[in-house]
Amino acid sequence: MFGRHHKRDCGDWQMAGHEGRGPFGRGPGGRGGPFGRHHGGPFGGRGPRMFDPGALRLVVLGLIAEEPRHGYDIIKALEAMFDGTYSPSPGAIYPMLQMLEEADLVVSEADGNKRLYRITDAGKAYLEENAAELERIRAQIRHVSGRMGGAAIGEEMRGLGFALRQKMRGDWSRDQVEKAREILKKARREIEDL
Repeated sequence: MFGRHHKRDCGDWQMAGHEGRGPFGRGPGGRGGPFGRHHGGPFGGRGPRMFDPGALRLVVLGLIAEEPRHGYDIIKALEAMFDGTYSPSPGAIYPMLQMLEEADLVVSEADGNKRLYRITDAGKAYLEENAAELERIRAQIRHVSGRMGGAAIGEEMRGLGFALRQKMRGDWSRDQVEKAREILKKARREIEDL
């Protein structure tokens, strides 16, 4: 991933990339620095993802700039930002932290059986260059959280997932599985029609 050929200059550090693409393979010409291009902030990505990957990396770097954090702390901070309606998986956060460290934007140190991440001077410089973009993304997050109005919909989503997993581990009959499927389909349609 990092090498001497096809380098892109991103401030005080350089990363290898492909011609016509950003260092992480996103965005033409490396727009967006080490994170590629942000597609409309946290909600502009394609598919079912809540966050555009470039926007999520920028928000995570901003959280680490506020104070050194463990990966779990970052997950909880993001969950709090969304009033519980969004919680990234460890599988999304920990590889991202490794990418940030490889890009010299953060450093980590052992802290018991965890790793504590701190922002570097290069990371601070990158945040300064992208302060307006980070604020725009945070404003979108505040807007979405404000619309939720503390409705704790995330809590209900997690509760539904837990209930389904528990039931699926049991001895459901074919009829029970079909009935659960119909309940979920009906709920989805009703939500889409709101």
